[in-house]
Amino acid sequence: MPRQRRAGGGQQAQQEEQSSGGFVQLLQLLPLLVLFMLSFFNSGDSATGNKYFSLTPTQPYVNQLFTKLVPVKDIPYYVDDRFLRTYNRDRYQLAQVERMVEKTYHNYLVNECNNQATYKKRLEKDAREKTGVTEEERNRLLRRAEEFELSRCTELENLFPPGWQNDARRKVSF
Repeated sequence: MPRQRRAGGGQQAQQEEQSSGGFVQLLQLLPLLVLFMLSFFNSGDSATGNKYFSLTPTQPYVNQLFTKLVPVKDIPYYVDDRFLRTYNRDRYQLAQVERMVEKTYHNYLVNECNNQATYKKRLEKDAREKTGVTEEERNRLLRRAEEFELSRCTELENLFPPGWQNDARRKVSF
């Protein structure tokens, strides 16, 4: 009798392990998700140490502006009331700040692109190495990994083509 209980207990443990597989995968991806969030929220003033703007609307940076004096136009950024009263009126200083916005946004996109690429590789690896799944399920997981869009990489390529920094130095308009 004790042996049968152990065998039954083993089956139950295996069923529990299979049913919690999705939860375990989510827990494995949690550090990546946290990294995404931290890189997004820190890309403003705290990561670079600037006191002029933030890429996200957080106090006191609540006034939205868009870049217009640098080659990459329409990058949204947020400034405080003091900035609007002082720097916003001086085109030279505004262009300097917009260059910082452009550089910060470029760095943000590079980080996000790297994070997305890492996540996609992780999806592919997990799909190839997952045990106890049918070939159909494995193919579905591989297709999902393959279809994962690297949207930040696309945005990075579109906004900042190779050599953009060299071109940016010549194209700043005052």
